[in-house]
Amino acid sequence: MESGEANSSVLKGPSCNLSEEYKFKTYTVVFSLVFIFGLLGNVSALYVFCKLSVKNRLSTIFLIHLAVSDLIFILTLPLRIAFYFSNLTGLKESSHRPSMLHLNLACRFSTFLFYISMYCSIFFLTALSLCRYMVLSGRVRLQNSKACRWARLLCWGIWVFVVGGHMLYLGITSGFNMQAYGCLEPAGKKSWAFLYHLNLVVLVTCFLLPLIVVLICYSLMIRHILKIRAGQRQRDVALICLVLSIFFFCFLPYHIQRTLHLHYMMFQQTATCQLLASLQKSVVVTLCFAAVNSCLDPLLFLLVGHGFIAVMNKFIARVHLSCAIENTSLSDTSPTVVQLPLVTEPKTTDQGSPLELSPSENSDITV
Repeated sequence: MESGEANSSVLKGPSCNLSEEYKFKTYTVVFSLVFIFGLLGNVSALYVFCKLSVKNRLSTIFLIHLAVSDLIFILTLPLRIAFYFSNLTGLKESSHRPSMLHLNLACRFSTFLFYISMYCSIFFLTALSLCRYMVLSGRVRLQNSKACRWARLLCWGIWVFVVGGHMLYLGITSGFNMQAYGCLEPAGKKSWAFLYHLNLVVLVTCFLLPLIVVLICYSLMIRHILKIRAGQRQRDVALICLVLSIFFFCFLPYHIQRTLHLHYMMFQQTATCQLLASLQKSVVVTLCFAAVNSCLDPLLFLLVGHGFIAVMNKFIARVHLSCAIENTSLSDTSPTVVQLPLVTEPKTTDQGSPLELSPSENSDITV
């Protein structure tokens, strides 16, 4: 629930004419960039994991579900961008009311999926961290079939828990006729009170507890990493740095701002126009940070996923090779030698003939 605009409906203070151009412009630009880079990164990762890699690995299972959760939000971003761009260009004042009603509903749908995506990402990152600790400590193996079955059940359990909780939220808000307008912004004292108590539950169960689990896992992992040779620490160190960066850069500012904002809206009786403007801008900034999470998750696949870059290089090589063969067949001249980028010289057999590139060879992705 975006809570940055109905401030004056709850707080008693001066009548402020706050400009929303900053919000609409920032959301339009940031969400457009998130859509472009997030779509490219997650679609590429999902293709590699599903088509070119060994899927019966613990880490790959969690990474696939993580990419899907990001795409759920990313694919609805055009609806949200259209809503903010229409407000930015003044469509709200000049167009027919049914058009804005459709945009409001579309933006609310995108907002609903944003929270599903964010909290699924939090739980999948937590499960990935726990998985990596158990592998590093020798408790399970990456390709243990029984552990993989449990990992799949855990992932589906996360989906059921998060989606089910949001469906329950929709049922409760409809039953209480919670007042909201625009892109799911609360309006009225009762709506803010409901969100205040709901936020406390979500904050503890869906953010603080996963964060505590992540910190405990990484604290234990550091003890094992210090015992390993320096050359073997890179992937684990990269995993720790990336996941903690996502938690503290994307998720933590948003949850702190949302909790403080709701607390202030509930218990502060008066406010100045300057304070209302600061609250509105803080919502915009932290929400953009949370959305950028969908662009940072692919870095896990690129930097932590062992073999991901090799698989992408082989795929690019196959594309270049296909293009070269096609161009050669259409030309009457003798074929030219095509240098394949990003790929080392292929291995040869005992007779000297080059080995055929195989997408399954050395394409397993682990964390």
